Amino acid sequence: MKLEIKSVSSFQFPVSSFLRKSKQLSVVIILCVGVVSGAFGNSAGSGKDTLKLSLKDALQRAMRDNPLIRVERINTDIASAVLSENKYSIYEPHLRAQYGMSDNERNGIPFSESGEASLSLFGSLPTGTNYELGIGASALSQTSRLSAATPAGSTHQNSFGITVTQSLLQGLSPSANLAPLRKASIDVNIREEELAAYAQRLLGDTERAYWDLLLSGEQMKIYEYSLELAQRLLYESEERLKIGNVAPIDLVAIKAEVASRERQLFDAVTAYQQKMLYLVYLMNAPELWNASLALTESSSETLGSADSVDEHLEAARKFRPDLRLASMQAQKGELDLAQTKNGLLPKLDFFISLQGTSYAESFSSALTPDQPSSVVSAGLTLNWPLTNGAARERHRRAVFSTEQQKLSIENFSRLLEYEIRSAHMEVVRAHRQIKTAEEVSMLQLQKLEAEQDKMAAGKSTGYAVLQIQRDLVSANLDEAQARTTYINALLSLYSRDGTLLARRGVSAMQ
Repeated sequence: MKLEIKSVSSFQFPVSSFLRKSKQLSVVIILCVGVVSGAFGNSAGSGKDTLKLSLKDALQRAMRDNPLIRVERINTDIASAVLSENKYSIYEPHLRAQYGMSDNERNGIPFSESGEASLSLFGSLPTGTNYELGIGASALSQTSRLSAATPAGSTHQNSFGITVTQSLLQGLSPSANLAPLRKASIDVNIREEELAAYAQRLLGDTERAYWDLLLSGEQMKIYEYSLELAQRLLYESEERLKIGNVAPIDLVAIKAEVASRERQLFDAVTAYQQKMLYLVYLMNAPELWNASLALTESSSETLGSADSVDEHLEAARKFRPDLRLASMQAQKGELDLAQTKNGLLPKLDFFISLQGTSYAESFSSALTPDQPSSVVSAGLTLNWPLTNGAARERHRRAVFSTEQQKLSIENFSRLLEYEIRSAHMEVVRAHRQIKTAEEVSMLQLQKLEAEQDKMAAGKSTGYAVLQIQRDLVSANLDEAQARTTYINALLSLYSRDGTLLARRGVSAMQ
């Protein structure tokens, strides 16, 4: 089985609201860009290679190189080999050949030599029929005379036989006889569904890791911007201190805030590096452990939108791997039920056999005898356990198991509907939060601009500006988080309805 990524929709992550053009913050943004460039420049200077990585490339690498995907593919291959083995072992015709020689002595004197050869073809059919066709030839050569009654000479014997045995009760049903093959075929489908389920989990984990890394990068930039705001406020306050417009005690709170934001930035950088390592692990790309990833996607345009609840429910009943697995297990249970029900019947077989023999003094004459002898026999064979207890208990167990599977599928269907409806509600909620977060960020930016104007006019303090800066940074973080939350909610919905592979262009092909 091969997993191939055909296409992945490209979408953009929105620029954080702190990057909106503003007359009062233009200088701050330029300084922020310089800090970001310096941070990545130091990373490149340390010997790290920078690799541009798109979402499609990340998913492709994970599907192609992750070793656990290969393990699941091998499991599918093993199941296919078991199916072929069952086909050959149950209904494959067998050819048997035999040859032997013997010497007879009487009173220490060689009396005769004999040789015998036989060839037969035998096997079974799904109809409960066993067959055997055979031919044989033997020769007896008398090497000496012990008396007048035992003249020397040779005798050749040729024989043929056809025997057919047909089950009339137990073993007559083709559905019961073919149950092992059908169960083996279902096992192949089960392994394929398990492969699809694991591929979907890996695909979802990789995509979430990609967007989490992108979010972490956005958070890092926001904290860099937050630090720049505090440093600029500190610089302006120090300048005001020189002309006596600010008390020295006011600088203490600003300096403490700068130190706090430096710590936040350090934590954000560490979190970014850890999430980058996790994405590299999912892609199984050891050559990227020491590289720096430059993600090419952004979240200014979202991943997509949800369909109606009914459409997702219909898709889940059709594509959800675990529901399909449960249905396949139920099919195997039905086959077990058919087998055990057939096992309740007594064993009654009809047989017919035709045997022919010819004798002659030479082998060629034995092939075309004048009066060959033949025997035709037919009859019935009955085998019936007195209590048949084992068969009845096996059938009873199969009935219980089938009923249990039906109840499990019924309960799973209800659980599936709950999961879809809940995931759909989360998508709707997360989508609404994006617009709210954008409005809050814009208002906080306007609030900061107004407070800075008041401070410039001597009507506000540095501490008040710091508080509003914190609110703006928190709003920017909430906005970035809201978009990632929406993306993850969509991924969760697509995973629950089983369509994530199809939506990402991943197909499982033989």
